[in-house]
Amino acid sequence: MEFRFAQYGEYPRISRFLDEFWARDHVYCRMPELFDWTFRRPGYAEPGSYTFAVAEEQGELAGILGGIPFDFNRFGRRSRGVWIVNYVISPEHRRGSAALQLLSQFRRPEFDPVIAFGINPATSAIYRVLRGQVLDEIPRHFLVLPEACGRMQRLLEAAYPDWTAERAGALAEAFVLRRTPRPARDAGDRIPPGWDEKDWPAIAAQTIGAVRDSSYLDWRYRRHPVFEYRFLTVPDGARTGLAVWRLETIRLQTPDGRADFDRIGRLLEFLPASPGNAEPLLGAFIHALREADALGADFYGYHGQTRCWFRQLGFAEAASHPDGRAIPSRFQPLDGKGGGILSAMFVQSETPACGDLPDCAWYWTKSDSDQDRPN
Repeated sequence: MEFRFAQYGEYPRISRFLDEFWARDHVYCRMPELFDWTFRRPGYAEPGSYTFAVAEEQGELAGILGGIPFDFNRFGRRSRGVWIVNYVISPEHRRGSAALQLLSQFRRPEFDPVIAFGINPATSAIYRVLRGQVLDEIPRHFLVLPEACGRMQRLLEAAYPDWTAERAGALAEAFVLRRTPRPARDAGDRIPPGWDEKDWPAIAAQTIGAVRDSSYLDWRYRRHPVFEYRFLTVPDGARTGLAVWRLETIRLQTPDGRADFDRIGRLLEFLPASPGNAEPLLGAFIHALREADALGADFYGYHGQTRCWFRQLGFAEAASHPDGRAIPSRFQPLDGKGGGILSAMFVQSETPACGDLPDCAWYWTKSDSDQDRPN
């Protein structure tokens, strides 16, 4: 069996393999432009190759494993990491060593860490056997705008037809924003010109995770082939706080197709310039939600300080309510599967642990890897 990286012309056969063995009608099969954006990031792949590994036997694909390389920050020190996705072996090759050899395409010294963000709980055992870390579910925060509590109740009733109105209403009410954060006076809407010189270095010195310099932000958000992301900035002295979000239309599956139901904000980045900058930055986001007529918003992230700011400002953790984990996270179409995301990784032993910890230094959000993508 041969293990190698796929060439550009091999997308059709990879798409067929994904459709058959990973998921029918997967978004990478429907949108080749999204596949190319994910696995052909300039400067991170060999010329003519995807960062997508394949196992091949006698000319037929036996397994696939996608890799999304990124620059990794560890308290200001920079290295190369990789997110791995779409890890699947065809049934007739699962008894041998194909899975481990395919993984070895990315488990190399030049990649530290190797992160699988969004794994199936049933596959977590393989990461433990290989001495990887299986992480706590990434914490989720959720807020409902006060004027949209009834809309949130209707969303929950649509997702869970067997729920009583009282149960749905109580859950909606529990996440209503009790106090609107102090608004920003002069919010902006683009990456600050001094981000790489003033803002990112200060954040990097205190955090672990993907390097979020202007090059990354440009690739991840401005050049995304499907979603339209929005930037919010709030100045704070010589520095600037940054948030990135997008508006998502909630759609119901009906006998006649999908029907628009409501709107929600998905907050992907929250990087205030200081503790005092957190409130006006969140205030700018709340103002933007109201202007967009969204019912509320969510945010996924491990970073302990960010989660502390959110709790103080009324952006509550979903897990703080007995039914909080039931709040839907998939909205096109709306379903009632909840929003838990499990992950695993291989990382150097001296790197501090990542998890649901008050002092977690990992700045890791749902925008990492390919989790924030169309269904």
